Amino acid sequence: MTNEELYQVMKDGFDQVNQRLDRMDQRLDRVDTRLDGMDTRLRTVENGISELTGKQQAISGMRNWITTACAVGAIIISIIVAIFK
Repeated sequence: MTNEELYQVMKDGFDQVNQRLDRMDQRLDRVDTRLDGMDTRLRTVENGISELTGKQQAISGMRNWITTACAVGAIIISIIVAIFK
């Protein structure tokens, strides 16, 4: 095998390797794109869960205020009834 033939064989081999690497790069780019999409969707879900948790805590807080207001109202009514009776 001459130097020129050896050079051509090696060049063809490197060209094939480069083609495979280019295909791998394209696949990795598609995977990155999919992962970015998944990240966006998961961020949306996370924000939704945070909003629901916040609303649930607000409702719980409102229940506490309503209970407190009813208790204070009952005390005031009891005092008024005790004074006028």
